[in-house]
Amino acid sequence: MTLLERLKIETRTAHDRIETAIDLDRRIASRDGYRALLCRFYGFHVAWEGMAGDFAPDPHFFRRRCKTDLLVKDLRALGMTAREISRLPRCDSLMPLPAPAAVWGSMYVVEGSTLGGAVIARDVERRLGLNAETGCAYFRSYGRETAVMWKSFGTMLLTASSPEVDDLIVETANRTFDVMHDWLCEAP
Repeated sequence: MTLLERLKIETRTAHDRIETAIDLDRRIASRDGYRALLCRFYGFHVAWEGMAGDFAPDPHFFRRRCKTDLLVKDLRALGMTAREISRLPRCDSLMPLPAPAAVWGSMYVVEGSTLGGAVIARDVERRLGLNAETGCAYFRSYGRETAVMWKSFGTMLLTASSPEVDDLIVETANRTFDVMHDWLCEAP
């Protein structure tokens, strides 16, 4: 079994838990709810990217996948000032990433969310009339390149895979799902 197959199987429960708990229908029913959701994603990504970037085995590969700037763009399009954004709460409960291999597990969760983001983007456009220029850049993230970016991530992940690090990668993926769940599901 490849590491990607193992991750899919061993993180399924955590993935399903967050998908059920986040209640996207409610959160994207109004601009205010949607903006509040983006604020939570911003708080996660700004903290996670800062920490994970310090341990990323390939900094260029990692930076191409950072999404904080897209969230800032969306929040600005939705009426927030740079000052308001800088004062948003940040996820302080992130797990330590003790080794570069752990970043791969955490990236699995973050990169995997871009696949679902394409579906969410269509709902946001339909319900709120927003596109990548008017407040939905984060969920559109890679646009037409989403499948290519996922495939290149999978290739890099499998290159990093070894019996010595695979357990840590899976453990970190599950922990990242837990942190993201707790952070996104916390009020508001």
